[in-house]
Amino acid sequence: MHTRLAAVVELVRLRYAIPFVLLLVAVYWMGVHPWMTNWGSTVAEQQMALPGDDLDPDRVGRSTLALTINAPSDVVWQWLVQIGQDRAGFYSYTWLENLIGADIHNADEIHPEWQHLVVGDGWRLVPPDYLWGLGKDMVSPVLISEPDQALVLDMFGAHVIVPIDEHTSRLIVRGESGPTNLMTMMVADPVVFTMERRMLLGLKARAEGRPEVLPALSAIAQFGWVAAGITVAGLFVGQRRRWRWLVLPVAAALPALLTSNDVQAGLTAFLAVGITVLGFLTFGRSWWGSFLVIGAIVMLTLLLAPDAYLAIGFAFALLLPATLLLLLLPHSSEPVAEGGW
Repeated sequence: MHTRLAAVVELVRLRYAIPFVLLLVAVYWMGVHPWMTNWGSTVAEQQMALPGDDLDPDRVGRSTLALTINAPSDVVWQWLVQIGQDRAGFYSYTWLENLIGADIHNADEIHPEWQHLVVGDGWRLVPPDYLWGLGKDMVSPVLISEPDQALVLDMFGAHVIVPIDEHTSRLIVRGESGPTNLMTMMVADPVVFTMERRMLLGLKARAEGRPEVLPALSAIAQFGWVAAGITVAGLFVGQRRRWRWLVLPVAAALPALLTSNDVQAGLTAFLAVGITVLGFLTFGRSWWGSFLVIGAIVMLTLLLAPDAYLAIGFAFALLLPATLLLLLLPHSSEPVAEGGW
């Protein structure tokens, strides 16, 4: 590996990376998490009584998310009611959902056959045969169904549509939570918020009849992802001592490819494992600092970016030329990374 690139990794030493990550955790704890809890909602919406509030007397906390949709309430309902793994998907990040082989694919049109959802039905999360039949009962049951007004589910909370005028609606989502603890705040809440906010934004775009992302921006992001995949694969194959390690990122990509036929989910798994393995193979223990910093930045991107796929794709598109430039600049020697594998 080129001296200049190795020098960049050396700068991010573990003793500097740990305080940086702890600082990001403090920012998340004090600023990002409260913002997540009531994303987009007003104080009045947070305090108002919504359908389903009385269904869980043991509730100790709740979140209230909301957004304005430029569409009438009946149109919003049509997109909302057809959600589910075996229906229209969740309008969220399928490239993350299908990492575990959930076989979720988002619909971009209203399906009449999916417009009926009553108490006793539910939103299916994974296929019934998922993990040899364990997915059979993985369904979030409907507790309240009031067409064009409210849909309350056991796991997903209340989705309440409030008309503003003939062409505009407010969608309010009331989520219930159990005791707040470190595991909930640091693991469960970020995952739920990342996917739920993307679902709401995806529903909004579809109800308004517009693309989620401008085609030009999507093309740049896709270029970044594909170019990153080709680069990582090339770095494995191009080194005789590394090519056999390629089996690890390939194995990580297989669940998404085999069960969901989702190329983007497979590419995501391939890059996540491939970059991690390449880093340790190349830089050894020196990679730990960069690994922690990169992981923390990716997590914040998932939480803060309206479209994390776009943001990460742009990052790949910008970072790859810079990395290649470091590799191609003239150098005098090829060092062996301290602690390398």
